[in-house]
This record gives sequence, structure tokens and C-alpha cells, in this order.
Amino acid sequence: MAKPNVVSKQELIEAAKQCIVEQGLEKLTLKMVAERIGVTQGTVYYHFQTKDRLMLDVVKDVCERSWNEFSALQTKEFVVSEALGAAKERGGPDSFFHRLFLSLVVFSLKHEETRKELGALISFENGVLADRLRHLAGAENPQPSSETSGSGDRPKTDPPNGETTRRGRQEAESGTDDADDRLMGMSFEVWAVVINAIFDGLAVHSLVSPALDRNKVFTELGRFFERLLREAKPE
Repeated sequence: MAKPNVVSKQELIEAAKQCIVEQGLEKLTLKMVAERIGVTQGTVYYHFQTKDRLMLDVVKDVCERSWNEFSALQTKEFVVSEALGAAKERGGPDSFFHRLFLSLVVFSLKHEETRKELGALISFENGVLADRLRHLAGAENPQPSSETSGSGDRPKTDPPNGETTRRGRQEAESGTDDADDRLMGMSFEVWAVVINAIFDGLAVHSLVSPALDRNKVFTELGRFFERLLREAKPE
């Protein structure tokens, strides 16, 4: 029996996420979401009208949650072991987040608005990580690379097409290349991109290669990053 039409839009989005992870994006329909949560198809249609509209709202929800997590990171003492532990959990073979995220990446290849949303999220994550790395290396006090929007709900980010972050762009325009703002000869912005790419790549490996020894990989990554930051930090 269908539930009364008191289900919230957020509940429908959560049901859609479960459907995507379990059945795949191609099979997702408004009817499937309705059956999943036990309401009429008309209830789902009232909130979303089309599958594309539903998908965009799912993407925005994923991005908002990640933005909130990374925004909290800006005000929290950053510990390498904790960060690696979180990345390991988030990118595990049974990780709901990465299964959903990779499905959305595939969807975004043919949907420009979704691609922009995901690109902005990745750009923001890179900016926050660059600031924390800079702080850990003792280069200077972190200056968030992302800016909040006028509403305060979401940070503005640089274009997600591989351009430098705001800090890097300002340096490029002024012609400066501050050696103190580099780690082993590479800028913190580039380190952030590389590190996040490593984690995303490991998430893919975890999904398709059960033989991957994730404990060994993350343990050795931890040693590498700890040593890298220790050697870079001024006495």
C-alpha cells in the first residue's frame, strides 16, 4: 500500500540514490523511486517531473553534503592519518558514496549541467586540500581558495576545466613564483589535484579489483605523506 503523500523531497532523493547504486543509472525511473519508498508515481512526478530533473537534484545533494564536509575541514585541525582513514573508508569496495559518484560522473558525460556541478565540487575539494597542505608544511596560515556565495549556502569555485585555482591564477598574473609556497618543487594546488586523483583512482581499483590490498596501500601512503610533510616543514 502506498504511503500518504507526506513524503519529503529529500526522502525521494535518498531513495533515488539507493536505486542508482543497486540498479544503475540507466534503469532508474520515477516509477522505480516511487515503488522503492512506497508512494504513487504522481508524488515523485510532482517534485521532479523528469528523470533528468531528479538526477540533477541528486547531484546537487551529493555536492552539498561534500561541500559541508570539506567546509568543516577548513576549521578543524588536519591530521594526515585521519584524512587517509576517511579517504580509505569513502573509497572502499562497498562505499555507497563512490559507487554513486562514479555513476554520476558517467551520467555527466552527456549532461552539461551535471558536469558543471561535479566539476565545481572537485575544484572546491582541491582548493581546501591545498590550503591544509600549505598549513601542514608550515608555508603560511591557510587562506581558503574557495569563496562563499552571496547566500552563504555554497562556495564559489574556479572553473572545473583544469585552470589554476584563484591563488595560483593570481601568482601567474603577477609573474611571481614563490618557492616558499611549494612542496618539493610542486605547488600545493598541484599536490592537491594529484592526491585527490590518487584517492579517486584507488576508489575505482577497489570497485573492480577485489585483490587490491587496501590496508597496505593506505599504510604506505600514510608513511609517504608524513615523511614528505616532515621534510618540508621548517625547523
